[in-house]
Amino acid sequence: MKTKISAKVVFLPLLAAIVIILSGAIVAAQNKPSRTPDIHFVPTPHEVVEIMLRLADIKKNDIVYDLGCGDGRIVIAAAKKAGARAYGFDIDPEMVKKSQDNVKAQNIGHLVTIQEADIFELDLSDASVVTLYLLPELNVRLIPQLDKLKPGSRIVSHDFDMEGVIPDVEATVTRNDGGTSRVYLWTTPLKKVSVKKRNR
Repeated sequence: MKTKISAKVVFLPLLAAIVIILSGAIVAAQNKPSRTPDIHFVPTPHEVVEIMLRLADIKKNDIVYDLGCGDGRIVIAAAKKAGARAYGFDIDPEMVKKSQDNVKAQNIGHLVTIQEADIFELDLSDASVVTLYLLPELNVRLIPQLDKLKPGSRIVSHDFDMEGVIPDVEATVTRNDGGTSRVYLWTTPLKKVSVKKRNR
């Protein structure tokens, strides 16, 4: 006895499979950074975040920019502790989503905004505080943008300095795991090392 197989019966599951594959490809493309990130996310310990915010002396009327915001912990802390408006920027869509979820969980979306962006293409001039946990060479790449900050703006970095720029404060933080971290603070206008001093 011959069994007739309807073309529709074969086609519909095939179509469904194609839709699933295409949907997965679209989601994967959406989650892919626009370019390779310069650095992979390593969280700043909460006790170091605390010292960074203290050194920057963040107040309610500050505008805080965190460049490479990771999971959003610095902007969340700035908003919760000082009531400041805070903006986190990251090139990785997955980290942006994670930060946004964390902001939502803390119920501080009225103060914190997370955006997917290339930090080297940002206009930083609205910020009064900029926080960093990047590599030294990336800090240096940011100098032309940081030079455009208003006088009296503060820049605070976890672990890495900024070659050619003299920090106002260098602090050592003892972490809860027993290790130590360095924290650097600069105030604008940036104090540049003279060419003569560099060549000595």
